[in-house]
Amino acid sequence: MEFVYVVDIEDEDNIFENNDVGILKYNIDEEFCSVFLIRINSLISIKKSNLKKFDINEVGDRYEKKVCDRCFKILSSYDDFSNNRLKKDNEVTKRPSCKKCRVEKDGFSIDKDDRKNWELIKPSDYKLFKCPICYKTSIAGISRIVLDHNHQTGKVRGWICESCNTGIGRFDDNVEQLKRAISWIENFGDE
Repeated sequence: MEFVYVVDIEDEDNIFENNDVGILKYNIDEEFCSVFLIRINSLISIKKSNLKKFDINEVGDRYEKKVCDRCFKILSSYDDFSNNRLKKDNEVTKRPSCKKCRVEKDGFSIDKDDRKNWELIKPSDYKLFKCPICYKTSIAGISRIVLDHNHQTGKVRGWICESCNTGIGRFDDNVEQLKRAISWIENFGDE
C-alpha cells in the first residue's frame, strides 16, 4: 500500500485539498492516477504531479510530519499539533488531532455562570457518587467526576464519571454513532 498526499493545488473548487492523505490505487495514464482520499472517503483521479509519496511508518510524534486522525491531512508535528502528555521516558506525545480539528471537536465550552451554578451541586469529595450512565459507584475526589456538556451548544447535561464522559467524547456526542455502537454490540456481543 502506497501512501500519498496532495500538493500544489491552487483551485479552491476541488473536493480535495493540499495535504489530504490517500492511498495510491492505480495509474490511469502517464499524467493521471487514481487515489482513495481518506478525508472525503472517495476515489479520485488526480495528476501525478499533485501527489507526493511518503512512508506511513515515518510520520508521528517523533517525526517532522504527522497525520491528523480526524481530517487525514499530513501536517507539521511541531506546529499543527498540541502537546498531550509525557510518556514514561519524558517524551512528549502530541494530540492525535490537529489544532484546527481540536477546535471543531471541542466546540462550545460551558458558560461561566452555568459552570458556577453547577459547581454548587458538584458531588463532594470523599462522598459516594453513582454515575447516571454506567451506574458505577465511586468515591468523588478519588475517582474523577466531571461536568458533561453538549459540545455543539455548550448546554450542561450533568455530572458523570470521567470514563463515561470520555466515552461520549470518543463518539463525538453523536447519537447515530452511539446507536451503531449499540447495534454492533448487540449483533456481535455473544461471539
